[in-house]
Amino acid sequence: MAQPSLSGILRSTVATVLTLLAGIALVALAVFFVATEAPDGTRNLDAYNAAPRCPAAPSKPAECRWTEEFTVSGIHRTSKRGQLDRATLTDADGTRWETAYTNRRPVFSDLNKGDRITGTIWRGHVTEIAANGDTQTTDAAPADLRTRLLIGALIVIPPGLLVTAACVWRLTRRAVPDPTPGMIATLGLAIGVFFVGLLTPLLTSAAGENFWVIAAAWLPLTAISITAARIYTTQKRTLTPQTTSP
Repeated sequence: MAQPSLSGILRSTVATVLTLLAGIALVALAVFFVATEAPDGTRNLDAYNAAPRCPAAPSKPAECRWTEEFTVSGIHRTSKRGQLDRATLTDADGTRWETAYTNRRPVFSDLNKGDRITGTIWRGHVTEIAANGDTQTTDAAPADLRTRLLIGALIVIPPGLLVTAACVWRLTRRAVPDPTPGMIATLGLAIGVFFVGLLTPLLTSAAGENFWVIAAAWLPLTAISITAARIYTTQKRTLTPQTTSP
């Protein structure tokens, strides 16, 4: 089955309308989550930072923090996108704790089976590990969800707005048989900006989840995409009279 092209999407009224609805839905969904979830985005993180030390080892998930020694009984490192590195920790009672990590440094990268480490437990999960003077959070540690929501909005909202603009532009010019180079470039730019948004957190992963660092990397990459779209539009407009003239 042939894959639809950008011009093919904009040539079809039905495809254009569906694409427009998808763009609007993405923007609306991102705005909704930022508006409703961001205000309380640090609630768990604040509770974690304020949690006192447990007076004794808790027998069930507790709001206090408890630190104890673990033995690394299993290590699973992966290079597959979307999968996290994992380590199995065993406490003095033989209980196994499964932990996952979004980064390998500064502790996980040096872990080996049989190593002894210190783990912090909160609400029934190991949230931090420490070894050789270094500390690293696990995937179970609370995070600043406001930053994650803003990063998600940066990835979704700009391309969603570009998709919406391209489709509205096309629908208001249905008298023209074919979409103009500007319409095609705008829709293509939306796809490019979306992939730029996905790429920048990977490029800045060493700085952690820092919205301003990601935004600083996103801006020049987006500027390059805009320049490429502009060049495409200019070249197409220059070549069109030559290809249609007798």
